[in-house]
Amino acid sequence: MKGAALVSAILLGAACASSSGGKSGPAAPGAQSSKSPYDAPPAAAHSIDIQIDATAAKEILGTLSRLKFDPSDAKVLEDLPAVHLAIQDSTRGPEVFERDLKAAFEETSKGSVFDFWKIRSERIRWETLLSAVVSRQKEVTELAARRAAALLPGDRPVSAVVRVYLSFGISGLADHLVLADARGQDTMVIDLSRALGDSQGEPLDSQISRLARLMAGEAFRQAWLLYRRASPAWERSRPETSAPIEQLMSLVSETGPAALFSVDENFFPLAVWLKAPMKRAIDELNRSAERFAQAQDNLEARVELTAEMRRPTFARQTAAPAGAFLADVVVQSAGLDALRTALQKGPHGLFEAYDKAYQADKNLIPLAPKIKERLK
Repeated sequence: MKGAALVSAILLGAACASSSGGKSGPAAPGAQSSKSPYDAPPAAAHSIDIQIDATAAKEILGTLSRLKFDPSDAKVLEDLPAVHLAIQDSTRGPEVFERDLKAAFEETSKGSVFDFWKIRSERIRWETLLSAVVSRQKEVTELAARRAAALLPGDRPVSAVVRVYLSFGISGLADHLVLADARGQDTMVIDLSRALGDSQGEPLDSQISRLARLMAGEAFRQAWLLYRRASPAWERSRPETSAPIEQLMSLVSETGPAALFSVDENFFPLAVWLKAPMKRAIDELNRSAERFAQAQDNLEARVELTAEMRRPTFARQTAAPAGAFLADVVVQSAGLDALRTALQKGPHGLFEAYDKAYQADKNLIPLAPKIKERLK
């Protein structure tokens, strides 16, 4: 599962586009200054223990610092949990990993699943950065845990242990992946070259903050899941047996808050900095709601839509972006406590809080009639 806590290019691409246009977040003229919601103090004594293991990153850089490829190094790396998960996620065998690791020692880069060639060519940069991250590991984990706790409801404390591996060379384009480890626990593997590849020239504090935000997103996702499992309000919803539109609303409310961690702190309020993407995302949500509502009495359509919602791309491209915008509007209009209270109420809470904000500010995008019918 790659990019599980990411809001996808709908938010990230828009943020990058705004940044490349010469704006720098709240400093731009006319913008409303607002602290990001995940940088607020938590509402309860949540216990989120983020455990970082940098062994894979160190061993990979150590291997890539050799003058020539040693086949025995590949076998050692494959036994590391982070590398094992990366190979598993790639759906390729160890032989492909070994081939690409060997290719890193060739003079020119070739097409590969695990791109170690570029990492080797820039290994001095990554050795310096990794050393800095490890030396400030306590600071990184404390910041990430504090941010993850910020969005959780305050009616009861949540305890979560989150395992994070630092590594290099995961397949695909994502900066991290999340897979169940040998014990069945969701484990995060971060590719430092992807997560911080475009941060060269930034102050170290900025890179540390970015890494902490990435970890915080996954830590929140796991803690938020634990909260919902113990919540009567969420348990009553039973999305797997409810109407398609109810399943949609549940998915939006589940994924939206986590998607906020995909956005740099300089791009809040989202309604100011990402106004056009916000309109597109909520319009798409409204269209989906109308379509899902029409499938209520059509068994074949219900089965098809349920399958559609279970695809990771639907959550990333439709549910999560829309949910992130709904959540941020609630924060900006009524405060973070209002969002926490809304999340505490169950799947409808976020929509009810957004609709209340819309009633006070008709410049916002209204929810589809089919959604509003469910809120009565």
